[in-house]
Amino acid sequence: MRPPATAKVKRIRLRRKTPAETTNNLNGNGGGSYIGGVVSSSKDWVEKSKAEIVELTLKELAEFFPEVQHAQLLKSTVIKEVHATYSPRPGVDLNRPRPETVWPRVFLAGDWTATGWPATMEGAVRSGYLAAESLAHVGGQQQSAFLVPDLPPRGFMRIFG
Repeated sequence: MRPPATAKVKRIRLRRKTPAETTNNLNGNGGGSYIGGVVSSSKDWVEKSKAEIVELTLKELAEFFPEVQHAQLLKSTVIKEVHATYSPRPGVDLNRPRPETVWPRVFLAGDWTATGWPATMEGAVRSGYLAAESLAHVGGQQQSAFLVPDLPPRGFMRIFG
């Protein structure tokens, strides 16, 4: 499999959930490509038609993969889920529980627990790691660490980091 930047895009099957943040799987095997994308909290796309979203997505893809301009779109699906990621009020994190409980062998995990991240799939995964660390610590393995530190911000993201 060739890296995405050099892949030949001949056909596209485009499927999106709440608009753009494109994740791609472009393979150079000549059999076409399946490209899926998700954008969380994309309020400005909610009112757009499915055709507009597909058009904007293809335009965005073409910026990074110029061959997309010549590709044939075989199928597209747009799913708008406006309640997929919620926007909590400031301070609500103070009410999210840690993995430890008052019961010695009961631990909490889920996107709703205290992870330092929003209640998303990624937050749920972090929660599982934190619960595993708590279990290991209670079991006497004080040096156990399952949660990998966040990557340092690079490029433009350094402004926000």
